[in-house]
Amino acid sequence: MIKILIDTFSEMLSGVLNSLEGLFDKDHSVTAEFGNPNNLISKRNKGWCVDGKRFLDIQTSRQNFCVVAGSGKGKTQVHIFPTLLNSDSSMVVNDNSSELSTAIPQLQSKGVKTLVMNLTKNSGVYLNPLDSCRGDISAMRKIAKTLMGNASKQADFFSLSGEDCLTLFIQFVLESLPRIHANLGNVYFLILEYQGSPKVIERLMAEKASESVWQKFKALSGNSERTLKSITATSLSALSWLGDNPTLADITSITNISFEDFRESQHCLFIQSPASDAKFYAPMVSLVFQSFYRFAFSKLPSENDLDIMMILDEFSSLIDGLPDYSQTISNSRKFKIPQCIILQDESLLSPYKELKDNILQNCFVKCYYGGQDKKAFELERILGSYQYIDKDSKQKKKRPLMHASEIRELDNQILVLPNGQKPLKVRVTPAYKQRRLRKQLAMELQDHQINDVAKYTIQYIDLKPYRKENKN
Repeated sequence: MIKILIDTFSEMLSGVLNSLEGLFDKDHSVTAEFGNPNNLISKRNKGWCVDGKRFLDIQTSRQNFCVVAGSGKGKTQVHIFPTLLNSDSSMVVNDNSSELSTAIPQLQSKGVKTLVMNLTKNSGVYLNPLDSCRGDISAMRKIAKTLMGNASKQADFFSLSGEDCLTLFIQFVLESLPRIHANLGNVYFLILEYQGSPKVIERLMAEKASESVWQKFKALSGNSERTLKSITATSLSALSWLGDNPTLADITSITNISFEDFRESQHCLFIQSPASDAKFYAPMVSLVFQSFYRFAFSKLPSENDLDIMMILDEFSSLIDGLPDYSQTISNSRKFKIPQCIILQDESLLSPYKELKDNILQNCFVKCYYGGQDKKAFELERILGSYQYIDKDSKQKKKRPLMHASEIRELDNQILVLPNGQKPLKVRVTPAYKQRRLRKQLAMELQDHQINDVAKYTIQYIDLKPYRKENKN
């Protein structure tokens, strides 16, 4: 109770000081001015962290959050770590550097169920992206499009035909094979066999394929031998990152997590891949997020369902695999999946073309750090100008609320732009400068918190019965 009173008094005092600062520093008629941060953020809230100590409320957080700052500016320390340690919601975290998982011991001490999907080794978390596609051809094609989009940027004949080929084999494994074989590893295995020994796969399809798949397969087989080999080679190139990687083939072979659990109690999933190989692992990370979004948009959450906060650090590494993200962020509020996108520069959203502005507009609160040359001039214009009476000439003069040079030179302060509200200029306090957060992040896992890691190896379909044509 005492802590709450102290925080309340501190915020009231801060507001008074901000007002007095404006009165004494400016002898002018104001047309543009900074707002009071206390009207937007508070230490008692449980949403996105704005300045290292104060947070948005969860309702505002559902309208999404964007941070734009160059490398080394402290985005992780100011926004991500405080959010992780303060939130009461479930979370899915893109943790490229594996740095964010240092919060796990503290999260577990609070009773949060933590999961780590490390794409370079077996960490006990498995997710088969095909599981959520059963009976949904459009979802199958979306996965095929994602895979092909990461392999080829051109929509030529072979990439489109390769996409069709991937969709065909995905549909086959989901409809006609046992669940243990219905995964991307077996899709790669079957296409590889088809390229080298087409008769083997023809016999398999003839015996097990549905009528729909059989018709598509016959159409594919109707291509000339040379064209068919080019199509299958294109399909294999789109899946080679997984098919040639036993660890990824294992991780995507089954599913042992339920996103439904994230709605019922606080869970936190960290998705880890080496920052140095971000492009190689981008398709896999994208498929994981696609699987989550398919779940999240499958039904409206109830009033009692927990929010699932999406911490999309290094968002640019996810863009290729999230081509529909503009639609995702536009609808995230009502499905209680608040989005936080972390960017080094807004220009990194350029692959979305005209949808870039829609993505930014759907972030109700945007934070900008100093050091951005081009953006500084735009922010100068956005912040507006004010008139004042010059003390010497007694004439009215006009100046920007902040010059571009002042914005570039911001240090330990950030600009916060809430949609439709006055801009804010707030001082930031990184986690490493806060004793309580430093202590929490320095915690180590106790023996009773270390779980045995489940180990599973992909099971490939046995093609021996189809390698020789049955004789009567």
